[in-house]
Amino acid sequence: MISISDVKIVLNSEFDAALRVELIENASTILTMLRGTNPLDRGMGLVPGEIVGRNVYTARAAYTVQAIEQIEQYEPRLEVMEIEFESAENKLIPKVVLTYNGNGYQ
Repeated sequence: MISISDVKIVLNSEFDAALRVELIENASTILTMLRGTNPLDRGMGLVPGEIVGRNVYTARAAYTVQAIEQIEQYEPRLEVMEIEFESAENKLIPKVVLTYNGNGYQ
């Protein structure tokens, strides 16, 4: 089972500390939210039915695709460089490595 709420965010770019905190908070919100739970944008978030209850390979692939698409759409200043999965207590914990690309809004 993939533990969406335990996602680890790694931002491998160096820049202003306040912007870094903002970007990590935004990415964490995007990657831990379930689709349909944000009243301001029901399309934001991950589709749990495609991840939860699936075999490990299907769940990892679905999480990877959804994470990349959600970051591209909702935080265009970041780019997903890599997604790894760590195993802990019978759970898979996503580790998402992002880089700041400078695109998008400021």
